[in-house]
Amino acid sequence: MNTRGLSAAIVALSMAAPPAAAEIGISPFAGFRLGSSVDIETSGAGTDGEIRFRDSVSHGLVVNFDLPEAGKQGEFYFGRQNTSARLSNGLFAPDTRSIDLTIYQLQFGGLYFPGGKTSGGFISGIFGVTRLEPDNPEFETHHRAALSLGGGYQFLLTDKLRLRLDLRGIYTALDSGGSVFCSGGCELRYNSSGYLQVEAGAGLVARF
Repeated sequence: MNTRGLSAAIVALSMAAPPAAAEIGISPFAGFRLGSSVDIETSGAGTDGEIRFRDSVSHGLVVNFDLPEAGKQGEFYFGRQNTSARLSNGLFAPDTRSIDLTIYQLQFGGLYFPGGKTSGGFISGIFGVTRLEPDNPEFETHHRAALSLGGGYQFLLTDKLRLRLDLRGIYTALDSGGSVFCSGGCELRYNSSGYLQVEAGAGLVARF
């Protein structure tokens, strides 16, 4: 093929190619997370009880990137919740039945729009880690595997902006028999394989 023919072919392909589409979406969000409870037992004392996490607001950031197949995206999720954990029976430490803590989630997975677009209804599934961090450094911090499944809707506001509404269930796995937040001679142990929280959130998605 001569130079003139090659130039004509390149021009024809460029005219036939679709315009570049946005590939990344960044969405700060705010929401409300319903607490859950974890069964516990006191080693050697034979007493049972539960830890109840307080319902409270949550916030974070979701980042999506388009995958080659239409309607599919990769998803990074970072969430944060300030809450408290209260024992129904027993004490974390002398005169301490409730402790303030921050729950973090860092997860990665995928999102799917059944219609093959980047707006409308969607479902998502992500996996990662939960960090349970007491505000008092005398108590232990825990890291546990976590899984989130959910769905929602993205309303198209402009070509570069969407309103995203989410409802997701966040399951954090626990080692049954593992220690709870402890200080000194704490003998509390998890008596559960995990706990589930439900989060409803809303955020604006900026597409680039």
